[in-house]
Amino acid sequence: MKTLPVSPDLSHLKNQAKQLLRAARNGESEALRHFAECLPSARGLDPAGLTSRELALHDAQSVIARDYGFHSWSELKHYVEWTRSVAAERLRTWLAWVLEGNAAQRHLARRTLTEQPALFAQDPWLASVTGDEVRLGALIAEDPAFVNRSGGPLAMPPLIGVSHSGLIREPGFKEPLLACARLLLAHGADVNASWTDPRWPDSPLSVLYGAAGRTHDEAMTRLLLEAGADPNDNESLYHSVESSDDVGTRLLLSAGARVTGTNALGRVLDFDKLATLRLLLAHGGDAREQAWIHHAILRGRSGAHVRALLDAGADPRATGQGGVSLYRYAQQYGRTDVAAMLQAMGIEEELSPEEAFVAACTRADRAAAADILAREPDILTRLSERQLRTLPLLAGNGAIEAVRVMLGLGWPREVKEHEWSATALNKAMFQGDAAMLRLLLEEGADWRTEHGFGNNVLGTLSYACQAEDIASVMPQDYVGCARALVEHGVPLSAFEGYDFSDDVAAFLRHQAPPAT
Repeated sequence: MKTLPVSPDLSHLKNQAKQLLRAARNGESEALRHFAECLPSARGLDPAGLTSRELALHDAQSVIARDYGFHSWSELKHYVEWTRSVAAERLRTWLAWVLEGNAAQRHLARRTLTEQPALFAQDPWLASVTGDEVRLGALIAEDPAFVNRSGGPLAMPPLIGVSHSGLIREPGFKEPLLACARLLLAHGADVNASWTDPRWPDSPLSVLYGAAGRTHDEAMTRLLLEAGADPNDNESLYHSVESSDDVGTRLLLSAGARVTGTNALGRVLDFDKLATLRLLLAHGGDAREQAWIHHAILRGRSGAHVRALLDAGADPRATGQGGVSLYRYAQQYGRTDVAAMLQAMGIEEELSPEEAFVAACTRADRAAAADILAREPDILTRLSERQLRTLPLLAGNGAIEAVRVMLGLGWPREVKEHEWSATALNKAMFQGDAAMLRLLLEEGADWRTEHGFGNNVLGTLSYACQAEDIASVMPQDYVGCARALVEHGVPLSAFEGYDFSDDVAAFLRHQAPPAT
């Protein structure tokens, strides 16, 4: 692997890529061999195969990035930008990579930690985040009060730094971080210490939350609970259900975590985790605490989820936000299965013409919906905001036939849901639902419409394709989504400035015309 200079220059690296591309196009064997060895899409090709392939500048940039040990040109670019920022900014960025970054960002954090040790030697508190047991031990020997003193750029107690460190997910860091946690606890660190992120001043975050709710590490969670961490910290149980398994949730429940009052039931319904829902209900979750079945319908959960809630005592006559009954809500989202359950319990209500029209659309009964529309041609203009929001919510749930009917009958394309002001296109993109995305684009949805986070569907693609540890049955076909955008006229230049997962980035690279 090549070594970058201390102050790498992006323009110099771009020139290297251009020179490599020029050499390969001229048939120089060394350059062709270089592509064949380093470029994933060219591996296994002989020089003849490479010369017949249209190599582009993005291919050469990918090779240069891999020469220097990076997964992608985008990763190399971020590294160069990081090295050229001032020390304080570098530390803040590095901590963001470690504490809340994705896999690519943690890879950069590991690399920079190795390559610039002097930067991390400046602040002794960083030993907690990196799992440096030797240094931590020396600090405690010199100053025993260190174990509970907030420090570092974020003013965190050391044990918070240890338990929240995302490096525990990276090779070689788990055991050192566990050792640091044991060391701090042995010297009196407060296992129930908390830290407040200045972005959310009303939500203090506990030591336990870092392990159980953020990194989802079983060993760290177990260690902290055995040391006396309080499982009722208002965050850990709620976020534990976001893990790909329910190990952390079980540990918390076994340690006495209370389900009621945490909104954990609502959070587990955000995912297709029926077993975990039943687990929470079995450990005291109150099925009547809120209108959970309304939320289950909103998230597209199965009839089995609804039945589990009903069997646990959920009120079938409960009303949700705006006073909407469960029966009407089920009809609004095309849930004929839930409506049938309620009818079997003697619950049925007459629907207004507007409600009947929405119900016909959402159950994908085009004939019934068209008949109502023919009788009342202004019915779309009479729908409430809540009813109009059904389109993006169903698009996010994968109800493609219902969405097809709604679009075909003139439903507004750009209506936004309430959670993050996302259009149907953004909701489909978040799920990685390429088929839904294509349907929406074909029906005129605008990829440029902004959502509540101030970006458009390209920003949604960037975020969603790199998200981690969100258990769901969503399609996650982000390459298919990118292909749909390109094929429906989104210019390649619009994708510039965004980061993407390796597979999406590779697809986009191969859509670009060869450099001249």
